[in-house]
Amino acid sequence: MIKRLFYSIIVIFLFACSSKKMSDVYLQGERYYENYKKYYASGDFKIAETNFLKAVDLFQKSDNICNLSSMYIGKYIIEKDNKSMDIAKRYALLNNCRIELNIIDYFMATSYVYDILPISLKIQSSEFKSADDLIKRLSRKDIDDFSKSRIGRFFSNKFIEKGLLKDADKLLDFVIDLDRFNGWTYNLREDLLMKKSVCDSIGSDCRYIDERLSIIDAKLNKK
Repeated sequence: MIKRLFYSIIVIFLFACSSKKMSDVYLQGERYYENYKKYYASGDFKIAETNFLKAVDLFQKSDNICNLSSMYIGKYIIEKDNKSMDIAKRYALLNNCRIELNIIDYFMATSYVYDILPISLKIQSSEFKSADDLIKRLSRKDIDDFSKSRIGRFFSNKFIEKGLLKDADKLLDFVIDLDRFNGWTYNLREDLLMKKSVCDSIGSDCRYIDERLSIIDAKLNKK
């Protein structure tokens, strides 16, 4: 039985009964993809791409078309790369991958089926009145840290656009703690840039954020 990769917005995970045996090919491909995410979030982009291509190679060899589509959707979300979405759609059409085609429709703002979206996209399509409400939802165990980090930044930006700067700042603190814990240097840079934007809008002294960004940038430049 071919296993399916499924994602909670940038995180791909097993969508199958735990009683089913997973193939070595699937497990190795999943490990390569997980490494891709980890290295990308840490700012090790070349190593990340190497792992991604290794996962692609494994799933191509095993004709695992829907997993290939899933991976390229994940790459689109992580890297904001439109070319990856085109590749994802091509693979999804090759094998009529219903779940992947539905997620592609969601991102392309066309008609989609809400009920079969992954949890993370259901959260992303929801409305939250405050940072506390969202943090409470993200604190559940049904969503992983990688997705929490991404969704946190997404809603922080929405709060900023609405002028809800205190909520944005509180949510960013939550996201920064996650990214610190996991050592995701590139994600931390994105977090701090948003935090600086909030700080500037409030009119506070933002020098401490600038100094933290300088440290992060120095570490990223060495990679």
